[in-house]
Amino acid sequence: MDQLKCPRCKTSSYQKPNLKLLVNVCGHKLCGDCVEVVFIRASGPCPECGVVLRKNQFRLQQFDDSYIEKEVDIRKKILKDYNKTERDFPSLREYNDYLEEVETIIYNLANGVDVDQTRAKMDAYKKDNQTLIMKNRDRQLRVEKVLMNQIHQEVAERDYKNKEALEIEKRITIQKKREKDSIIDELIYSDRPASEVLASHAAVSGNTAGEESSETVATKKDALLPSHHALVGMTVFDPLPMSQGKVYSYQPLLLSTWGPGVPELEEMESFGYLSNMRCLEEHHIGSGFVPAYACQRALQDAFSCLLLKPQDI
Repeated sequence: MDQLKCPRCKTSSYQKPNLKLLVNVCGHKLCGDCVEVVFIRASGPCPECGVVLRKNQFRLQQFDDSYIEKEVDIRKKILKDYNKTERDFPSLREYNDYLEEVETIIYNLANGVDVDQTRAKMDAYKKDNQTLIMKNRDRQLRVEKVLMNQIHQEVAERDYKNKEALEIEKRITIQKKREKDSIIDELIYSDRPASEVLASHAAVSGNTAGEESSETVATKKDALLPSHHALVGMTVFDPLPMSQGKVYSYQPLLLSTWGPGVPELEEMESFGYLSNMRCLEEHHIGSGFVPAYACQRALQDAFSCLLLKPQDI
């Protein structure tokens, strides 16, 4: 496992297990102690590149590669202003050109290419599209709000279903324990034979289970999760009961290729199609691949539409 290491003080995660590396806009990382020492004031130069940084802009490192960390941070900031969508352009070509321009800006800032010209271009864009930028931000916030509401609703519904299923299983467990205690008490204190006592309890339990099972299926069908089969007489380890209706049967899809039939995989070698195929090494066929697959695909492409006539089009 790779160890974290501060490039300034050389402290590693081996020496300090709780070491946390922080990064800023330039992408160079420092440990928390070095940030406190170097940036004792509100701002200061980066020890590696000399870019003036603010102390309050340091954040925890997410990626091992500092370049990826820098590019992701730049991309987030750029996309806050370059937030146009396809609906804002009259044609798909113009939208693709816009996306290419955004990627060029991100690349220039991440690699230090024409930084001044790129920032001037960004300032001009924000000035000319200020109204549209704010409009798209508001629209994006509304979409995110709707998605968060849906997520919270789904989580609440799932928790409710889990709670309902657990309550049903709890009632079933309590009922079974009561029945068991009742059988034991009757076997101890009753004068009837044990076989008769067990038979009577089995009959009563069967009738009760049938009534409660039908009621549970009718009223709690939508409240149960697939992992909680809380029907009477079933446990969480029992398979799901088969639904009523016709069982699905797979039927292969028949497609017309307008050409001769292609030999099956078992017939490829006997017909000589594999005589010119390159032999594969052991690691090539480890996942189950065999040369006959590629040969059969080539024959399908070659035979396709050989028998197609103009009147069939």
